[in-house]
Amino acid sequence: MRPVLGHEELKDIRALRSQGKLDQAEKVLKQAEQTPAVLDELRKIASTRARQAKKVGDWQAVVQHLEGYNAYAKRWRKHCIALVNQAPPPHTKTDAALLLEAKKRAS
Repeated sequence: MRPVLGHEELKDIRALRSQGKLDQAEKVLKQAEQTPAVLDELRKIASTRARQAKKVGDWQAVVQHLEGYNAYAKRWRKHCIALVNQAPPPHTKTDAALLLEAKKRAS
């Protein structure tokens, strides 16, 4: 059984993310019960990685990170709805626009 992350644990994950410890935060999140809150934190990690890739002009990596979250969220969608009657969160408008830009630049 996967552990459920509560407010305190998610607060710790946000702290790891803000410290740049993305791999560590992601590892904990992927071992936890996949709730919309957990997937939202994974979305934020993908967003951070995509923005980092954009800074160095790696448009393929931008697409990889943002599309990777989309695929992961799609895989867990039914589970989240069954668990708490809520789908995983989509990308923000900013990240959705970044994904479109990255797809154009990467091709």
